[in-house]
Amino acid sequence: MTWGWRKILSIRHIIRPHIWSSIRSGIQTNVWSDMWCSLSPISAFISPRAIANAGFSLQSSVADVIDHNGHWKWPQAWLDLYPVLITLSVPNLVSGTVDRLEWKDLNGKLCDFQSAQVWNTIRSRENQVMWSNMVWFAQCIPRHSFHLWLLFRNKLKTQDRLTVWEAGSLTNLNLMACPLCYADRESREHLFFRCSFADQVWNNVKTFGQLGSVDNSWDSLVIWVDQNSSSKKADHVICKLLIAASSYYIWQERNNRIFKNQKRTVDQVIEVIKNSVRFRLMGFRFRLVSTKKRIFKLWKIEENEDNVARPG
Repeated sequence: MTWGWRKILSIRHIIRPHIWSSIRSGIQTNVWSDMWCSLSPISAFISPRAIANAGFSLQSSVADVIDHNGHWKWPQAWLDLYPVLITLSVPNLVSGTVDRLEWKDLNGKLCDFQSAQVWNTIRSRENQVMWSNMVWFAQCIPRHSFHLWLLFRNKLKTQDRLTVWEAGSLTNLNLMACPLCYADRESREHLFFRCSFADQVWNNVKTFGQLGSVDNSWDSLVIWVDQNSSSKKADHVICKLLIAASSYYIWQERNNRIFKNQKRTVDQVIEVIKNSVRFRLMGFRFRLVSTKKRIFKLWKIEENEDNVARPG
């Protein structure tokens, strides 16, 4: 059995309560094990032995336990042993039709099966964090957003976190230094953006957005995110793209220096960040022509006669 199938089977207990059979003919629905009524699965309180002793089969359908007069075929003794059966209404069977499988959402509503609906039902839930709109938004660059998600959760493998793990007995972690400035041990707060290298990058990049109030401290960035990340204004969306791209390429530069022994200058990193955001802006749809012209002028984006944007 493949890994994928094992994973699917391991969540049967989560999925099963949401897969419901809408009774029509009653022939395709197993009366004991399928989810089709408020008491389902009935096998949860009636044992296989009791089912067999009553003359039923474990493969009996809903139609098999309803007589021609529209009454249940339950033995009288069952009504005493399992009084909840008295409350179970007999479904109206329609011959010549087929039972239909539907998805039951968190609100108990039956609906057509959709992958988005399934995911929304079974996914784990936590309280929404204030930076969620900063990380995930319609115009985001996915790889930048994933990096930013790790960054806000402080999950990047920075030197301060490696020290806590005591990683590598042959490595003297006390001698580690930021590979960008060599002035201090790297941490989230240092890399974004107290490091002298990152600080130069950030001070240049932030001039292309409304980020003048954000200095080189992580706390200052968090304050801006808390106040503006939910905004859908074009300028604020650009700010979010700049923050995400800056953090992504600074982290990339850090990794390149450690693992590939490759270095870029401050100006080169700045240019990579600006180009990344510029290319994303070329696909934007602006509500106001005046806003579009102002932003395109700032970012040196030109349009040809067919209104196709290209770098200036």
